[in-house]
Amino acid sequence: MIDDGTSSRRRFLGTAMAAVATAGLAGCTGSTGQIQPEEPSEPREGSPEEFYYFLEDNDIAVEDLAREDDELFLTYDSDAADVEESDEEIMVIYEVYKLALIHRGSEIEFLYTEIADPFDGQAHGWGIDTEWVHRFDSEDDADEPGNESVTDETTNASAGNDSAGNESEGLDMDQVTLWSNIMNTKVYEDDVEAVGNETDANETAANATDDVLENESD
Repeated sequence: MIDDGTSSRRRFLGTAMAAVATAGLAGCTGSTGQIQPEEPSEPREGSPEEFYYFLEDNDIAVEDLAREDDELFLTYDSDAADVEESDEEIMVIYEVYKLALIHRGSEIEFLYTEIADPFDGQAHGWGIDTEWVHRFDSEDDADEPGNESVTDETTNASAGNDSAGNESEGLDMDQVTLWSNIMNTKVYEDDVEAVGNETDANETAANATDDVLENESD
């Protein structure tokens, strides 16, 4: 069954809000914690440190990258002036994620992103489920996967992405589904507020239940 993005969007909202509630993405800690960029090794390791390096090498201004178990949390400063340019940045990040991590054998399962200081109408965050890479954009589809150049590939992807989200002539339908899934994870200001209100309501209900149980025990 093809994911329509709804479950992943909910997952992104829940996880992102949990991270923010516990000190924000910049303060996320886990089995690995904060990550710093490292120049790629030969052969490539497919590490989060190399992912960080290639993001910056492709003009993505990383503010913070952290790992918790098999998930990455990225905060970046967007240089986009409009939604189209913002989507081009998303495609670049996706290509780096695919080529620098997943096609290099990384076991990272999900990337959550937060856009620092978004403009009005820009998404506050979005995510990538690694399963989408395996299903719709696998290494087997690459002509020469062993010679993939992250910088070259992402530059070409950005330049040729004018209609990445449209079903234009000759566009691979797997790519359409992949792009649609990523776009469906976008989280906006209203979404964050709604999840925050729902969290507050759940906490209030939980506290009320605890009070009733305590009174009954007395």
